[in-house]
Amino acid sequence: MVIVLVVLTFVALILVDVIIFNRQPKKSYSLAGAEAQQVFNLNDTLLPDDFYYSKGHTWVKVENNEKVNIGLDGFVLNALGKLSLKHIAEPGKKINKGDVIFEGTVNNVNLKFRSPVEGIVTAINSNNSVKDSNSWCLSLKPLKIKDDLMSLIPASSAHKWIKSEFKRLKDLLIYSMEPSGLAGATMYDGGNIVEGAISYIDAKSIKDFEELFLRV
Repeated sequence: MVIVLVVLTFVALILVDVIIFNRQPKKSYSLAGAEAQQVFNLNDTLLPDDFYYSKGHTWVKVENNEKVNIGLDGFVLNALGKLSLKHIAEPGKKINKGDVIFEGTVNNVNLKFRSPVEGIVTAINSNNSVKDSNSWCLSLKPLKIKDDLMSLIPASSAHKWIKSEFKRLKDLLIYSMEPSGLAGATMYDGGNIVEGAISYIDAKSIKDFEELFLRV
């Protein structure tokens, strides 16, 4: 009888332990020392129909024959995270396609952003903190807008292009991060990427990002 009671007690303890263990919340992946991370994917990259896109991830919106606005697309903003601009081209300056029009800093590494069109700077956005992909950074009076637009990516083709950019970004993260840190930058829930993932790689890899993604 005593033996039976001991066995039953032992089994009961095991069952209690199993129940408690199963009720514990599952841990989620996160970056070391960081709070809950926002992730982004293709659905988060807004591509307005009236924008044209450059391979350097700047966009152009034609307001009229005398004015085009230029900003940064959602892909590059999500990849870099919070971004403040500096060294913005001043009004009156002539800009050739491919010229640097402003810079941003990620982990004390300067990144150069280049103009997708030729023109003369007419205005700059006084708010140098880019909050979203609809925020314009500067305006130009275009000089060869018809020719320049022909070399840009229309909204109708942009989704396919952005899809390929996601793949290239994941490849860069895989080769740039230690295996132990990779879970933080590329999630296991369908291939989402943590917002600001570029800020978690080293300075050389950040410059690699500039070379691969910010050239027009």
